[in-house]
Amino acid sequence: MSSPSIPSEPLLSLCMIVKNEQQNLPRCLNSVRSHVDEMIVVDTGSEDGTIAIAQQYGAQIQHFQWCDDFAAARNFAIAQASGQWILMLDADEELVLESDHWREELSLERLQTLAYWIALTDIHQDITDLPTLRLFRNSSDLKYVGRYHEQLVYREQLIPTHLIKKLQSLKILHYGYEEELLLQKNINRDIPLLERVRQQETLSLLLLMTLADTYVRTEQVEKARECWSEAFERISPNLLSGMLPEETVRLPALLFTLGLDLLHEQEDYETTMLVCRRGLEWFPTYPPLNHLTGSLFKQLGFSVAAIAYFEKCLQMGRDGTYFQQEPFDLRFLGVWPAHDLGLTYMEMNQISEAIAAFELALSFEADYSPVQADLEAALQKLHQS
Repeated sequence: MSSPSIPSEPLLSLCMIVKNEQQNLPRCLNSVRSHVDEMIVVDTGSEDGTIAIAQQYGAQIQHFQWCDDFAAARNFAIAQASGQWILMLDADEELVLESDHWREELSLERLQTLAYWIALTDIHQDITDLPTLRLFRNSSDLKYVGRYHEQLVYREQLIPTHLIKKLQSLKILHYGYEEELLLQKNINRDIPLLERVRQQETLSLLLLMTLADTYVRTEQVEKARECWSEAFERISPNLLSGMLPEETVRLPALLFTLGLDLLHEQEDYETTMLVCRRGLEWFPTYPPLNHLTGSLFKQLGFSVAAIAYFEKCLQMGRDGTYFQQEPFDLRFLGVWPAHDLGLTYMEMNQISEAIAAFELALSFEADYSPVQADLEAALQKLHQS
């Protein structure tokens, strides 16, 4: 008589932390429920129908007393999971399958892989995809750190890159929030939380940049500039020495933001040049920094140098060789460098080349009115010559 089989542990657990997400939660859970073995929804204080919706979809409901710490909430969620692997999603996201065999890949995966990069696509913004660590082993060695913009770490350190793979068979769609709701979240949650953290400890460059972004979004530009100034002082030794800062998460975007402010608001060309130089040494294929460098040379009257950087942005867009660890506006690969290329040719009185560049810009965005106006002016100048 054979002995009864012992059920194996589940393969995959969905973990979420939520609060007042009755509008988004059904879409998220509906996208994932047939692909995971259990769904764990940790509520941090909902006052709407969030919990009832999670129950309707068969999720396990856990409660966590909110303490201004996203890492603590996520670690609580993964502690409830019984699966070999954990999939972490937010309520305003949707799982999309590119292949039906991705679970087989997980079940056959060797121990050398701890986590997977999954591409996250923002459906409301024309920005490049962000590779994000959302699928990882259920291991005590993996946990989140950071009260805001939390990161997954391995034994208190960043996960070694050789232990992470890309998973092409899944992607995540990010819906975000309506503009008014996003502003309310910035005002009522994000800014107060980050300001409290700032009073208690030195913010990382990532959080300093995040706080500045929320200030800009809520029209508190002077406060944002204070954050940029602090960030600039922190990385100034690196800018002078050429040594890459230890904190590199969102560093390309920070350098671009600093350089943009230095160029257009402060008209400090020398420091802008230093920021561009170091930025391109560290992140040579980040299009916003290439475009900024082209804009700087254009403003200084070095037209040929400017053209080279605008052309590089266009080339990276054509062959897909741009930096992919930091999302950026897709217009840096098309309409913006093509437009500036045309303006530079106009300044050089090369009207035919300018017209070709403006037409290229409109091939990316046909209704971009600044280019339409400049193309019309260039055509008129050509006919007058």
